[in-house]
Amino acid sequence: MIWLLLVLAQSSPDPDLVSRGEVVFAQSCATGYCHGSAGTAGRGPRLRGTGLSRDRILEATRDGIPRSAMPGWEGKLSETDLSAVVEYVWSLALDSREPPPDDEMPPGTGPAAYVGFEGPEEASQGRDLFFDATRESRCATCHEAGGRGISIGPDLLALGDGLHATLTGKARSRSSSHVLRAQLADGQSFAALRVAQEEDRVQLYDLTTIPPVLRTLLSGEVESLVQDGSWEHRTVAAEYSDDELGAIIHYLDWLNTRKPK
Repeated sequence: MIWLLLVLAQSSPDPDLVSRGEVVFAQSCATGYCHGSAGTAGRGPRLRGTGLSRDRILEATRDGIPRSAMPGWEGKLSETDLSAVVEYVWSLALDSREPPPDDEMPPGTGPAAYVGFEGPEEASQGRDLFFDATRESRCATCHEAGGRGISIGPDLLALGDGLHATLTGKARSRSSSHVLRAQLADGQSFAALRVAQEEDRVQLYDLTTIPPVLRTLLSGEVESLVQDGSWEHRTVAAEYSDDELGAIIHYLDWLNTRKPK
């Protein structure tokens, strides 16, 4: 906290902190479903040229924004990295130059994807539930279907005959074999999905936030990655009733009938 107070006493962004913040931002914040690169808009709002104060940026970054997908980063980032991200975003907010164009939304993810849906009524209901923007933990937060959603979790259509058992069982079950427990050298511990791993770094989706955040960590920062039997998928599926899960199954079944043989 002393570090943050010293940073806040400055009147302009610190170049060294801005450089570090740019790296941390690219690893944790500039994802297709959060903020875009260099402060452009992703699924989250544009940050460049907004004129936001450093105090407001600190508050939102540290504590998150209630009833939104913006998580609080206190405890997830080190104090130094949190300060660096605040400094970098502040430098973007003060940038009066014409901002880069907003990131284009990938094909199939906009409202046009809903136009002309020709499936049966039960499939239509399931589709609406799968992508229901009023639910913080909707299926599409972690799964892709019909060209929409975010491919973080397993491909549900690839389950084939096991689809019914998975959605009526694992959606309510206690654990998932895909989820790992990441233990970091700085003491952080979180449920994660591994995206990629190289000799010197690993990419993980941090499941402690909704939507999950993509984090890139150096190998030396990770003490262990082991299967996490304590993570409960039912905590993110709790907003759906059994009847609603049944409608979602109808939608996914309908999509499966349209897959090329």
